Amino acid sequence: MSTAKPFRADHVGSLLRPAALKTARDQFARKEITREQLRTAEDAAVRHVVKLQEESGLQSITDGEQRRDWWHIDFLCGFDGITTTAGSFGVDFHGTTKEEQPPLMCVTAPIRRTQPNMLEHFTYLKSVTSKTPKFSMPSPGMLHARGDRESLKKTYPDLDLFWADLTAAYRAEIKAMYDAGCRYFQIDDTTIAMMGDPKVRDQFKSKGDDPD
Repeated sequence: MSTAKPFRADHVGSLLRPAALKTARDQFARKEITREQLRTAEDAAVRHVVKLQEESGLQSITDGEQRRDWWHIDFLCGFDGITTTAGSFGVDFHGTTKEEQPPLMCVTAPIRRTQPNMLEHFTYLKSVTSKTPKFSMPSPGMLHARGDRESLKKTYPDLDLFWADLTAAYRAEIKAMYDAGCRYFQIDDTTIAMMGDPKVRDQFKSKGDDPD
């Protein structure tokens, strides 16, 4: 990737999970294998995607998000106060079953970072690549845009406090990764692009939010 031009191209960093990892996840969910055995499968998947990116000539390398079920939900639920329910935000992924839809994030208590979130994800990646390790995370806005409105309003009647607590949690996690050697963060927000769809805008308006 060159920075000589006034523009540059980069990759998102979220790669498909291999069949072996999907099987291991299913086995772990059924309590047929241990957490350590699942981690072994995840480590192998990370090494595979690292090799794939390096052989493709990429200079920034991600772990492919191989340890995550959902690229945004797993990260956000790593903070205290954020949980999930079987509910749905109402935006379905085409070509998937009802069981494959993302759970609904709920803010059930003040948001805090009392322990590392995905620091271990980064440190393992850094240990298996000689290139620049990159960590991708959802923007703080993803929780507000894709979370349960009722739980958010109940926990944070004052929305300014919600943003203050959430950004403080992000700063702590980012600093921990920086201290561990991360110099390339990528913060994604798919909701902003979705706002160009009139159907999505109508959904937000129906929930009492004005996307304008």
